[in-house]
Amino acid sequence: MQRFSGHRARHRLASPPCPHGIATAMATLAALLAGNVGATAQDLSQPGPFAGGWRTVTVTRPNSTTFNARLHYPATGAGGQNAAFDPTGGPYPAISFGHGFLQPVTQYQSTCQHLATHGYFVIASESEGGLFPSHANFAADLRHCLTWLEQQNANPASLYFQAIETQAFGLSGHSMGGGASILAAAADPRVRVVANLAAAETNPSAIAAMANVSVPVVLISGTQDSITPISTNTQPMYSAGAAPKQLPAILGGFHCGFTDGSFIGCDSGGISRSQQLAITRRLLTQSFDLYLKGDPTHWRSVWGPERDLATDVTTSAASGILVGPLDLTIAACPGSVATAPLTVTNTGSFSTSYSLSAEDSSWPVTITPAQTATLPPGASATFAVSIDTPPGVLAAQTTALVSARSDRDGGTRGWTGVTFQRPAGRGDLNCDGVVSFDDIDAFVIALSGEAAYAAAYPDCQWLRADCDCDGAVTFDDIDPFVRQIGQ
Repeated sequence: MQRFSGHRARHRLASPPCPHGIATAMATLAALLAGNVGATAQDLSQPGPFAGGWRTVTVTRPNSTTFNARLHYPATGAGGQNAAFDPTGGPYPAISFGHGFLQPVTQYQSTCQHLATHGYFVIASESEGGLFPSHANFAADLRHCLTWLEQQNANPASLYFQAIETQAFGLSGHSMGGGASILAAAADPRVRVVANLAAAETNPSAIAAMANVSVPVVLISGTQDSITPISTNTQPMYSAGAAPKQLPAILGGFHCGFTDGSFIGCDSGGISRSQQLAITRRLLTQSFDLYLKGDPTHWRSVWGPERDLATDVTTSAASGILVGPLDLTIAACPGSVATAPLTVTNTGSFSTSYSLSAEDSSWPVTITPAQTATLPPGASATFAVSIDTPPGVLAAQTTALVSARSDRDGGTRGWTGVTFQRPAGRGDLNCDGVVSFDDIDAFVIALSGEAAYAAAYPDCQWLRADCDCDGAVTFDDIDPFVRQIGQ
């Protein structure tokens, strides 16, 4: 699979993700200060810093009819039903979750509670639970749940007044609810990301609705799902959607592995339900953290090199971002600045600018410019990656992970690796294996031209005198040559 639109490569919003609460912001800041931006500090399949509480709420539709929903939220103490709400990390992002066909919302208790412990409101509609559900009405109810959250956030009498980050809404769901989450996202501009489970084709068609979804979509599936097989459900959805999109397939995962218990007609897979739920919790949390909290510590596991290190999931992905050239190697002489020209191309369907960054290098790296202009689909922009190599004896090489982050959604990235490699023998003009005062005479001869140097040192290469690595031997090489002597 091609790297930048597939296995290693791996919108709508014009602004970066909104604030998401004091506790989460402090955690992200601590990770940045510790230099751990590229590493996930915790196992996201495990509970977060809050207790998980839940209660039943009543949602009123615009036509004044009502339905019940189960609201999960960060809680104090031991959590549980009607536990005290914990506002200390708010305002919290929120997710509307849709249940599967004939499935009570209690089948998703562990998953919804898990997200609540990580600082999310999760509201799960109990509507359309009968034998003949309306998928269109269910999708509308998922949206009405988001409206209820907005109303609670704006109501001074509500327990959740100003506690909900209404600019950070997501959608999720399982099976029928997964398909309904796509229908809802296609019609609701408030949604920033969809991450669902074994999404099923619906009526109206969720596959067709994917063409109208303009936010990142993560279609988590199971390779042994016999109820909504990937080939007839999530794969067509993935194919019909625009980048950024992902289809993570849990190896050995099955349809009922996304629920807390079995039911009539359940299938089975190659892994246990507990294993599958742990993987599901990890995938959901990292996706929502990236797009709803703007947490940069998760980009590498969602779009970067860590994603394909997972042995329990195989992911089809299209970021809509091409960064190249692929795995570039350039010379970096001691005591000089080496520069690599790179290009970012918008291969997606939506205009966006890109924020450019580099990490992992052991030597200082600068990106110029740090942000591109807004690029329409198909357009490219060039930028330079420069590395300031210290004088003296250096490691043989260092590699910078260079990425372009979409400013439209604040989370999607394309990336490449740039290796800065110390040229062997630069400055060693007499070819005795060291750079020393004994090289000065040879360096002076090299400055007079290649022919003179070749006559004096027939077994050495003239470009050893190119100490600033610009491809030529000039007086500009004097300073970096002198700085190497005695190091």
